[in-house]
Amino acid sequence: MKKNFITGLALTKKITLIAAVTAALTLQSCGEEDGSPRIKDAQEETIYESTKGVITEVEEVEPGNDYKILDERIIDEKEKSIAIVHTLEGTVDTLSLRKLKNDESSSYRHSGLRSILYYSLAASYFNRNMGNVTPKQGNYKNASAYNKSTGLKNDLKSSATSRRVSVPGSSSKGYGSGKSFRSFGG
Repeated sequence: MKKNFITGLALTKKITLIAAVTAALTLQSCGEEDGSPRIKDAQEETIYESTKGVITEVEEVEPGNDYKILDERIIDEKEKSIAIVHTLEGTVDTLSLRKLKNDESSSYRHSGLRSILYYSLAASYFNRNMGNVTPKQGNYKNASAYNKSTGLKNDLKSSATSRRVSVPGSSSKGYGSGKSFRSFGG
């Protein structure tokens, strides 16, 4: 009985060793001949950065978790961007987007509010690239508010500054093909 156990243990070790060698060889063959993936050359991309600000008016639907956008307006000074929040308690709070962006705490139910603002015109304050500003219809109180914001996005973009940046290329073949191998912040 002891001999069968030792034979079984030896067989398990051999199978594990074979599996590890096979996995290592498979991963190594995913890259170039020297074992490394080939990265395509960097690509040029145009980034549009908003120069104007936004006033986003929201209504709290559920305590701290759910908000709906009532209205959005463009203002001349980006640093004066605010969120006007109508709470369930009937109060109206005005929050600076600058403070909201820099405040990592979750005070004043900020996590739910932030997630709504990231899919509104206010995202132009949080994101450096207007291409990442996409109003999400489900975040708006009604179709009229959503359509207004979608139209205003074009106004924000037309007044934005543009610049060309170089972004990393992607893998051309092998493991991770088509995905960036480096993170890039603009």
